[in-house]
Amino acid sequence: QAEAERARRLIDLVVERSPALRQWVAKRPRAVLEHERAWERLLAVIDWFAAHPRSGLYLRQLDIPGVDTKFIEAHRGILAELLDTILPPEAVDQAATGVSNFAARYGLRTEPPTIRFRLLDPALYIRGLSDLAVVPEEFASLDLPAARVFITENRTNGLAFPSCPQSLVIFGLGYGLDRLSEVGWLQKAEVWYWGDVDTHGFGILNRLRAALPGARSFLMDRETLMAHRALWGKEPADKRYEGEPTRLTETEYALFEDLRRDRLGERVRLEQERVNWGWLIERLEALDRGSLR
Repeated sequence: QAEAERARRLIDLVVERSPALRQWVAKRPRAVLEHERAWERLLAVIDWFAAHPRSGLYLRQLDIPGVDTKFIEAHRGILAELLDTILPPEAVDQAATGVSNFAARYGLRTEPPTIRFRLLDPALYIRGLSDLAVVPEEFASLDLPAARVFITENRTNGLAFPSCPQSLVIFGLGYGLDRLSEVGWLQKAEVWYWGDVDTHGFGILNRLRAALPGARSFLMDRETLMAHRALWGKEPADKRYEGEPTRLTETEYALFEDLRRDRLGERVRLEQERVNWGWLIERLEALDRGSLR
């Protein structure tokens, strides 16, 4: 009875402050009790979002009396339920789901992605700097006179990539590959993508070519794979590419098919960091001679 009375008082408080939550509290009385000591601040937060839909501010910039950033971060689950209830549909990004996407769902600004790259030729250094990370918009504005651009997912490969004339290496992009379509000067460069030799790696290459149609694969060929048989691993079953790549060359697609159909072994995978360094140097020298196409 005591618990029920506390719940009733809390429900009255919530509904009085925010009538739009009447149905929600009727369905979730246990949640109302579980957050008994937080309701004043929870209501202050949802009032702020209602008054400032899709503000475009960082979470740290929200000026809500009595509420700090850590409180909002710790209560994202319950706040998401409340905000979904009271906010108009146009104020909620339905594609952003889960507590990790709280900021995107309700129009807060998040830390911008960055593009990490190394300039491999001192002639390209920017005020003496060779290793930089910048937001995509700034990267697009650089308009570097690079004749050749390498892209690799592995961070260590990017950091250790050897010097090359008129070249740079981009690394650790992950799903930021799509942003490269916005970089006009990349369209003028010779772009080489170095990924894992497995179905997932060819899937990434296929996606990259949607942004950079002229991109070519580097160290993702049958010769490289077979030369490193002793270093093969197994591609995780949940990472295998399930789509149908439409932007691979005939040779690339033939190797992709062999990997997808397990013709070379079960879930064969050659991770890019397992390629011998001497093999990389030889291929770079072949590029300089013009004998690698």
